[in-house]
Amino acid sequence: MYKYLLCWRYLRTRYIALASIVSVMLGVATMIVVNAVMAGFSDTMRQRLHGVLADIVVESYDLDGFYDSEEVIARIQDVAAADIVAMAPTMETFGLLRIEIGGRSTTRQVKIIGVRPDERARTGDFAEFLIGQGKDATGKPEPILPSFEVPESYRLNTPLGRLMRESDPDDVFAKVVREDARELVPDRGIILGYALATIHKPGTNEDLFIAPQGAKVTLGFLKGGRKPEPSADSFTTVGYFKSGMSEYDSSYVYVPLERLQEVRALGDGKGSGAVNQIQIKLREGADLDKVAMKLQDALEPIRPAYFRVSTWEQMQGPLLAAVSLEQGILNLLLFLIIAVAGFGILAIFSMIVVEKTRDIGILKALGASTAGVRGIFLGYGFSLGVVGSGVGLAIGLAFVSRINEIEKTLSDLTGRKVFDDQIYYFDHIPTLVEFWTVASIVLGAILIAVVASVWPAQRASSLHPVRALRYE
Repeated sequence: MYKYLLCWRYLRTRYIALASIVSVMLGVATMIVVNAVMAGFSDTMRQRLHGVLADIVVESYDLDGFYDSEEVIARIQDVAAADIVAMAPTMETFGLLRIEIGGRSTTRQVKIIGVRPDERARTGDFAEFLIGQGKDATGKPEPILPSFEVPESYRLNTPLGRLMRESDPDDVFAKVVREDARELVPDRGIILGYALATIHKPGTNEDLFIAPQGAKVTLGFLKGGRKPEPSADSFTTVGYFKSGMSEYDSSYVYVPLERLQEVRALGDGKGSGAVNQIQIKLREGADLDKVAMKLQDALEPIRPAYFRVSTWEQMQGPLLAAVSLEQGILNLLLFLIIAVAGFGILAIFSMIVVEKTRDIGILKALGASTAGVRGIFLGYGFSLGVVGSGVGLAIGLAFVSRINEIEKTLSDLTGRKVFDDQIYYFDHIPTLVEFWTVASIVLGAILIAVVASVWPAQRASSLHPVRALRYE
């Protein structure tokens, strides 16, 4: 019982130990906040990356693709039908996007993706990322349906469209106007990456649309075949793709698959032109790596060394690995804060042993055992670790729960945004508190405090009673 009483007394009266408690507290709180923010960023980024890509992607090494997509899809079904939920043939290529702005034009390099919108929506979060130019009742971007259909209202809202409304439908002039209006607003829709179609106004939360819905844009690209030739086609903007990942929102454009096959001279005239990707969505709980290996082996006999089968994590491997490495290094550096607290506990306890040598001798003379004396200091170290970790845990969790309010307050006080959503592409700071991560931080801090008290405890317990009592 005396061990606990002495631990409690030292904890209340030895104010120098507060330095160690504060060090442990700050280390634990900092690690909890950093891990919650890093985990939140990583989890949100993984969700968005997964939403852009399907679970598994079968692609050809040739950008011109393959015409026997039905045979490939049938082979995939034979091998993994029990795990497959949906598939979407896709054509991807590189090109140039030209947008007319007030008599001038701007040109951007883009990745052109030909899809059937309904099929692509079933293999990922494509539909969830589609928005229009307007706002809903809550002020958020208005969602739109996955479709390339060009509404007639776009054409009627142009000067030629207004003239067309006022003309007699059977008049020859009206027919010419109608054809000119169709040329001005093509009946081929395109979905642009949000960052391609907008310019952010500095110092505001507003985006200026340089390619509003109904605007005509032009795509330039190479035709397929042995002798690639430049080609171009015009489209009408019908919506925007906003995944929250700037890499994709600033480079992706989606067009109808059949139209892209046709203008690239890769169509067969029967609606089954060439594709160079097949996006595959698997059932919940399926082993992506195992299914990918099975598909790779199954497609090899069709065309040796031609198909590449990858999971979405493998396609985004370098980015995910970089985030994981950064989080690990940051945790290691922050854990050194707690290690510093451990050295502080070691120094303080060593000083207490020297200061209380006579008291230790009295305890041992009164019958305190070696293990009992050792337990006093180990218990004291454990107490410091528990108190510091407990307070740090409370502060860390409270900070995480209010982190966006704290960020707003700091931004107002400093006059500049601490967390700029235009840089990080999140409208708020994402956080994710993981139980086992928090538990390992707290237990690790307590363990360091106990380990730091082992050597002073052993030194105190090994003192001889007579020599300790003679100590001055």
